[in-house]
Amino acid sequence: MSPRVKALLALLLLGAWLTPAPAAASGSMRCGSRLLSEGMLAAEAVAICGEPDFVDVWPSPRGHGYGYGLHDSIEEWIYNRGSSQLLRVLQIRNGRIHSIGTEGYGFAEQGAGSCGQTDILRGMTKYRLLARCGEPLARVADHVFVPDRRHRRGSLHDSYNAVIRVYREEWTYNFGSNQLLRIVVLENGRVEDVRVGRRGFDP
Repeated sequence: MSPRVKALLALLLLGAWLTPAPAAASGSMRCGSRLLSEGMLAAEAVAICGEPDFVDVWPSPRGHGYGYGLHDSIEEWIYNRGSSQLLRVLQIRNGRIHSIGTEGYGFAEQGAGSCGQTDILRGMTKYRLLARCGEPLARVADHVFVPDRRHRRGSLHDSYNAVIRVYREEWTYNFGSNQLLRIVVLENGRVEDVRVGRRGFDP
């Protein structure tokens, strides 16, 4: 084998070694060299990616109600790999991975820092809210039916008044006597609205 051919093979091998593993496709995530996909068991997520950094459990609704999957056991698992990677969000239904998504870049967990009214943003996860603002002063929660916003206004579904069930929580934050109480409304683990209450108070 000529020196030129040897040099070319060496370059090809080096390029293959330096080429990163292909990114995980939508609906999957990669932990090291192993791939986690929708439909796999929740136990496999722990085996492949380790314990999640945050687990949010949505309790089953009281009563019998109606609708498919009303009594599904639902959890949301979040993996935080630091500020250089996106948060990975797994929704677990009845022990299996129902969906895999992302929610902004991760962060270093240092305990709740300063939190003001402008720090609470619609769409942020409960995990990010807790990391930024800490535990609320009080919280209440229940299952409610809300209009299905997945369908555009004026669509055929509007005529049927389509609704979906969500797990709604209301968290109250007290930022002191110089600010109003903030009531944060979460639906299925995401900030949906921020309302104001009476004037806060000093501990």
